Amino acid sequence: MSLPDNVLNLSSNTPDLRPSAPFRNVKTWTRADFTPRDWTVPVTVTVKNELHSIVDQLTSQNLPLHMLTPDHFDMPKTRAMMAKARGMADVGPGVAVIDRLPLDDWNEDQTRSIYWLLARLLCRPVAQTMKGTIFRNIRDILDAERGTDNAMSQRQLTYHNDNSGNRVLPKFTSLLCLYPSIEGGESEYCSSYTLYNALAEEAPELLERLFQPFYHDRRGLQANGQPTVSWVPCFAYDGNKLWARFSQMKIKIGHEQAGAEMDNITRAALEAVQSIIPQKRLSLRYMMERGQIQIINNREGLHYRAHFKDGKTLEQKRHLWRLWHRDEGRPVYDG
Repeated sequence: MSLPDNVLNLSSNTPDLRPSAPFRNVKTWTRADFTPRDWTVPVTVTVKNELHSIVDQLTSQNLPLHMLTPDHFDMPKTRAMMAKARGMADVGPGVAVIDRLPLDDWNEDQTRSIYWLLARLLCRPVAQTMKGTIFRNIRDILDAERGTDNAMSQRQLTYHNDNSGNRVLPKFTSLLCLYPSIEGGESEYCSSYTLYNALAEEAPELLERLFQPFYHDRRGLQANGQPTVSWVPCFAYDGNKLWARFSQMKIKIGHEQAGAEMDNITRAALEAVQSIIPQKRLSLRYMMERGQIQIINNREGLHYRAHFKDGKTLEQKRHLWRLWHRDEGRPVYDG
């Protein structure tokens, strides 16, 4: 197939395997299988004491954020907490919520330093823009300043993977909640393995379409002169792991940019993903609260955010810090 000049072909590096049977592992679950205790990692008193000690040390002798590493500090219980959270996100159900950091005890710089150290224990943080931005403020901003990123709005974000149109997806996405909204903004997470099983049972022909390439908009965030659209499947299986690259919005825009009209089965496959997750209650659902850190496996599951409303004061406006993480490749935006 001949692709337009503005398309980055990633399909040639994608495994073309299919699972031989439904998945039966710790990543195949539905909402009914969990209670909040199952995805929550408590911040114990001992961990808080370790973190307070770090803040005290940083107050007396500070360093620029990028020079801070966990090796500088004695924090064994904190290391154990983050190892547990990573295990839950990596080889466990795919999601963990750390509950919760004592943000009222720290100023913004101290909070950022602690989040950075915890993030380094999880997995290497990587750039979220071509300019090398590491921390992203996830909050409602003016349309003129937001550009193409709907995460910076009060709008609903339908089920998706972060950075789905680029070469290398983040392995994990972490979010520290500074302030929740006054209304709405619930989060959801669905395992790609559970989604696969449901589609295999309900709509196998649409599931097969998801293993074939789509045009994905790259959101204008690629380097100058680089292709604006990628060509890659939504599902890929390597005989062990099932990876997802899904964003209905980016795929629709990608097809428009490539000058390719979506056929009926393509549209139906995208709609099936969005509809079957809530219909079958395949996702966890929770509201992030101040001081909590959400960690999700961005490659083996899809996430969602409900529409929200802000209040008038700073404390009533939803505000999170987001980090992207992966250990392989370079730490630049496009991997």
